[in-house]
Amino acid sequence: MTRQMINFEGVVNCRDLGGLALEKAGVTRSGVLFRSETPQLMTQADVQRAREEFGIDLVVDLRGKKFRGTELGGSGPLGENGRGGNIDFFELAGGMDAIDPSPDGFLADLIDCGAKPLEVFLEYFVNTDAAVLVHCHTGKDRTGFIVALTLALVGVRDDEIIADYAMSGPPFEKMMANITANGMAQPNAPAYARHPPSVQSITGLMKRLRTNWPSPEAWALAHGINHSLIERTRARLAS
Repeated sequence: MTRQMINFEGVVNCRDLGGLALEKAGVTRSGVLFRSETPQLMTQADVQRAREEFGIDLVVDLRGKKFRGTELGGSGPLGENGRGGNIDFFELAGGMDAIDPSPDGFLADLIDCGAKPLEVFLEYFVNTDAAVLVHCHTGKDRTGFIVALTLALVGVRDDEIIADYAMSGPPFEKMMANITANGMAQPNAPAYARHPPSVQSITGLMKRLRTNWPSPEAWALAHGINHSLIERTRARLAS
């Protein structure tokens, strides 16, 4: 069955990460983990649906506290009135100066420095019974990395991970127009942030992961993410 975006009024790049095929057998659970662009764009009706229909009660913002209270940041009413988590992805990633800023190279390079923000996200994810929404600004780069590695650790097939990432492509122009119209365009954004999702970039990320490490778990363990956290993530998301 073809996966579709959730038909919200204000956001166009939001979806449930359930129903993705695992490498061995089974699929990811629905109603557990969602990804989105900034939910600041949600209408009040969207917020009500997110809570009541989808059970979203923990919103993890990957943009860091420096965005809160500014015209660019915050999770809007969904995050303010529910439970919120905040991760400064770039600060935790550290060595961002060595990262390729191009649309095709950005994600793959994060494999060298993105483990810490992933670890913090997984701690949020496993320590709640509520559905979790993870987002950044457009929901494709920082969110794309966190989602891709989470799914890989759970055992989702690479083709499913790549296809999920690519779903942010068709609504990209409309999303950017909405962000600009609402005064939330980011000035001087790097190249990767201004371009639609690059399938080459997500494919490069998965290739580097598979080529340089025996398994996603081996990568995670080598970068300080403990086995218990990985197992709890699998138990929560894999059916």
